[in-house]
Amino acid sequence: MNALVNVTNCKNCGYQIEEFNFCPKCGAKKITKRITFRNLVDDFADRYLNLDNSLLKTFVDLFKRPSAVIDGYIHGVRKRYINAFSYFAIAITITGAYSFLVKDKLKIMITQASDSAAQMEIQEKTFDIVSQYNSIISFMFIPLLAILSRIVFWNYKKYNLTEHFVIYLYAYSHIIAVVSIITLPFVFTVDQFWEVTALQFLIYILYVAYVLKELYQLNLKSIILKTLLFLVLGGIGYFLVSVGVVILLMAIGVIDFAEMVNMQAR
Repeated sequence: MNALVNVTNCKNCGYQIEEFNFCPKCGAKKITKRITFRNLVDDFADRYLNLDNSLLKTFVDLFKRPSAVIDGYIHGVRKRYINAFSYFAIAITITGAYSFLVKDKLKIMITQASDSAAQMEIQEKTFDIVSQYNSIISFMFIPLLAILSRIVFWNYKKYNLTEHFVIYLYAYSHIIAVVSIITLPFVFTVDQFWEVTALQFLIYILYVAYVLKELYQLNLKSIILKTLLFLVLGGIGYFLVSVGVVILLMAIGVIDFAEMVNMQAR
């Protein structure tokens, strides 16, 4: 028997829907039959294979017209695309899978570039820490990028700092997920770690520049100058953050400074 008891209230929000097929309050469909395998397949196809579903639409439009996704979200569009934090969560899942698959190979590539056993040991420890806290580190990059971006675009009032944060929740999340997929084969076919890193960095820069060009409607000269300024400030910021992270790791006991000095002296 497929029919369920008469449904009078929405199972999602509790609104009365006895005379409706869809909830007027939250839009959920009223389910009046028991679940079958066909229902399950149809639901999967509708959610994940449908060309109009929000995940695929968000992914495609962040390539084709990123301003529609990002500027739209900033100005109140919520139903058409996946929200910024959900997209970031999906990206972290993809990059987490990437890290799991390439961890051993990358560790070998990094340590092979070491000049001494002591340096190799330090790099192994650093790699293990970065791998362990990968998702936290990825999230920390977003406010840093937002601050840098707001400084670079100080003479533009179109987006405030919080809105720059949203820009990178989408743009950074999108490109780290895409780069993880694109560079996965290269990790297993190249011998030098810097080759993979250089490719990833180049794609990051080009995509973020493209997004900012679209959002701010810049000409080629303007976006090149802004990108160069971003790289200079980003380099300074990266150095300061790296020093800060090392100090923090020493303070909480993850890295032993005396041990590190002894290894360098060997």
